[in-house]
Amino acid sequence: MAKGENIYKRKDGRWEGRYPKARKADGSIRYGYIYARTYRAVKEQMIDKKVQSKGFYMGVTKEFYGSFGDWANLWLNEIVFPKVKESTYASYSNKIQIHILPQLAKRPLKKITALDMDQLVKRLSESLAESSVHIIFRIVKSCFEAAKERGYLYLNPCEQTVLPKIKKQKVQALSRTQHKAVEKESLKSIKGLPVLIALETGMRIGEICALKWEDIDFDSSVLKVNRTKQRIAMPGILGQRTKLVETSPKTTNAVRIIPLSKKLKGVLVKCRNETNSSYVITGGEGSVEPRTVSYRFERIKQKLDLLNVPFHALRHTFATRCVEMGVNIAAISSLLGHSSIKLTLDIYTNSFFEEQRAAIDQLAFI
Repeated sequence: MAKGENIYKRKDGRWEGRYPKARKADGSIRYGYIYARTYRAVKEQMIDKKVQSKGFYMGVTKEFYGSFGDWANLWLNEIVFPKVKESTYASYSNKIQIHILPQLAKRPLKKITALDMDQLVKRLSESLAESSVHIIFRIVKSCFEAAKERGYLYLNPCEQTVLPKIKKQKVQALSRTQHKAVEKESLKSIKGLPVLIALETGMRIGEICALKWEDIDFDSSVLKVNRTKQRIAMPGILGQRTKLVETSPKTTNAVRIIPLSKKLKGVLVKCRNETNSSYVITGGEGSVEPRTVSYRFERIKQKLDLLNVPFHALRHTFATRCVEMGVNIAAISSLLGHSSIKLTLDIYTNSFFEEQRAAIDQLAFI
């Protein structure tokens, strides 16, 4: 059984890895072989062999002589790529290429210091939001940590870096009046269906675009979130070419079942009878992508004179209405597909204030 790049499971239960070792006199490749009881053990040794073949370290102490750019490329393609979704790999690769390599690409990996990382964070903070700095820093820290785990570094230079504090932004949700106006306008055309779905379910825009009729059980009045659709920048391509991909949701919690309201169910039944597409949101027979849905929402906003309201605000509007109706936090977290209840509380702290006030007021009657 094959698994990964030139790694196979043998009949005796062991894993075997094959790597280019040298060239014979006739120019053909001479291969070397690695054997171990687990795939992971073979994979790690294969990475070492690839590093050695490029002259990045010498001797049993694994003294690394390559640059950060050398290691980052190896880390992305040999360690990260086999483990993550295509969209995640593309995100990592583009962030490293755009924000990290211009500063560190040619620096020897083992000579990068904590001071270098402090300066990097300072430069990033001058042009990016605090949350973006945190995301990029986590990626580069993981890159260094992988080198440390393999013996190429003694210390991770990111360990002591102090990151800028993330400022909590107020959740943007529609007022009840705006909510009703947007809903009324979205019901006028089939192109408004994504807006209604977001308001009635709290689904993300990519999840809505990837929703298929097979995901909806009209008998039980539920829909299942199974996948998401997004456009990603292709790594390593000048001009930032992009690709539309459909993958599983971002976390296991994001795979979830959501009850259908009577209003949404009625609209969906009508739409199902008028389409030949397997997708709920369609531009013909195929599905539409998130930026098309965003454009359609822009048209609705223009008619209602709503400014600076992103599509994601519809998800927040759904959650806010749930809070106002007294739905418990665990249920809201589950409906939104959050990874934890803490995440839901962190985002909607202000929304829960009135509920907290009511609870305090009730103490007076005890």
